[in-house]
Amino acid sequence: MNNASIQVSVVIPTHHRRDLLKRLLTSLQVQSLAPSQFEVLIVHNHTDDGTEIMAQQWCAEQVFSAQYFKKNFNGPAQSRDFGARAALGRVVAFIDDDCVASPDWLRAGLAAFDAPQPSGGPEVGVVQGQTTPMPDQAKPFLSKTIDIQAPTVYFETCNIFYRKSVFDAVDGFSADFIDRFYGEDTDLGWKVTQAGYASWFVPEALVHHEIFHVSFYKWLAEPLYFKNLPYLVKKYPALRQHMYMKYFISKDSCLFNLLPLALLVLPWAGAWALLLPLPYFWERYRNGRHIRRIHFRLIRAAVGVLRSAFTWWALASGSWRAKSLLM
Repeated sequence: MNNASIQVSVVIPTHHRRDLLKRLLTSLQVQSLAPSQFEVLIVHNHTDDGTEIMAQQWCAEQVFSAQYFKKNFNGPAQSRDFGARAALGRVVAFIDDDCVASPDWLRAGLAAFDAPQPSGGPEVGVVQGQTTPMPDQAKPFLSKTIDIQAPTVYFETCNIFYRKSVFDAVDGFSADFIDRFYGEDTDLGWKVTQAGYASWFVPEALVHHEIFHVSFYKWLAEPLYFKNLPYLVKKYPALRQHMYMKYFISKDSCLFNLLPLALLVLPWAGAWALLLPLPYFWERYRNGRHIRRIHFRLIRAAVGVLRSAFTWWALASGSWRAKSLLM
């Protein structure tokens, strides 16, 4: 195969997800982009679950260039960085092993880099695609998925494209995030945009994300990953402008602070202090409008106090370490 014709390099980090990876790989076989124009690089943080045999066999059967790499990295960031540096395409496309690419995913993502630019406008360095939950899967009460239907400031690597020359120019994923399991994608996106490159959002570059049922503990503990966010807003001050009132990650997290405040004033205000948390609970209820049954929405609002407490702790400890307040 003529490597000079490769336009897009698809980089897939994977770990202990043989069946989900196989589903993703199947979706790459039916891309509308010509097979000669893309390659696939599977970077396997090794697990002895059959992934290696399946992936190697799959690579050998494809009409496009496909390679399997067996590694022992600490997390997906190193796998993505390795794959991107080994890429031959002028564009690097990141996708996660728990996703499925729509047939026009690569074609739409690549076209954004070739679209006419405004006169004097910056070169496009990064293109975000649309990510939605699997349309044929039910969403349990306690679940985890990704839903991105508009540009975000987090530059999630489940579905994103980078110009290879730009990735190399900013030296890929930062050393201070290469071993962190959260925030490395946001850091890379901001490195690129702060270097003067444009960021585009292309809804036609669509992928679907698995909907996972999670345990109550995992659902509660998920916000602990937010501990890296205070460091990010310190590293990229412009990111703070996208936070709620600059110092909160969301309206939810802002209103949660009314709960400890109510406890503080309770000895003086008495029962009136119990009115302080009402805006928080109303916001939690309002944000649960995707849940049709009212009693489940009420339960979500109540149980959300514990999850919000985990979020508060993660951000408070992260703010202390980074010397940068974000709650």
